[in-house]
Amino acid sequence: MVKTNRLMPVEPGEHRTHCIRCGTCCMKGGPTLHRDDATLLEEGVLKKNNLYTLRKGEVVRNIDETLMALEQEMIKIRGQDEAWTCIFYDDDQKGCKIYDHRPIECRALKCWDLREFDEVMAKPRLQRKHLIHPDDRILKIIGAHERRCSYAILEASVKGLRGPDAEKAVEKILDLLHYDDHMRLVLIEKLGLAPSAMDFFFGRPLTTTIRMFGLCVKQEGDTLVLAPLESHRS
Repeated sequence: MVKTNRLMPVEPGEHRTHCIRCGTCCMKGGPTLHRDDATLLEEGVLKKNNLYTLRKGEVVRNIDETLMALEQEMIKIRGQDEAWTCIFYDDDQKGCKIYDHRPIECRALKCWDLREFDEVMAKPRLQRKHLIHPDDRILKIIGAHERRCSYAILEASVKGLRGPDAEKAVEKILDLLHYDDHMRLVLIEKLGLAPSAMDFFFGRPLTTTIRMFGLCVKQEGDTLVLAPLESHRS
């Protein structure tokens, strides 16, 4: 889920007027990138393996903690390992490793006054097509992946689990997961794409994001098995 940077720890009665380097905004997740941030990639400040794509239809957590499906894709800076904390946050120094070249959301965010941040949030967001040369064949592969593994198709298949053809729905979901996983492995081998850049080019693996539908995937030998999320946790 997308974590919001909006909620900051402010003591009751406190009126903050400057940054106290608490790191809360950085630990709540990396920023979403906007068109104005494209120069950061052109200049090499950011690289594709620093980023991941949230695809159209992916369910994210909104600022008010409600869930919503994205109407268009967005690109964000990765977290540190399994944590939400931005990869460029230095916990020892309580600061940003790219502070002088940070994205516009980071520049605008002032936890004591969110007006500038709200204005930036309304700016056009970066998408993969803005960062990949039009002649690069990876764009066609991304398009094919979107058609085959869209969240609309996955959601429809999940709904089918409650219908009379539940077994076919399971087969369809596992087929999507297998295709998504296998395609990444083939492209790493055949095109020499960096494994760390896969989440930028194709979004997070469906075996991970299937959790937004209350499902998970377990590996039993060489076979993937679909299961309710609760049973996987127990």
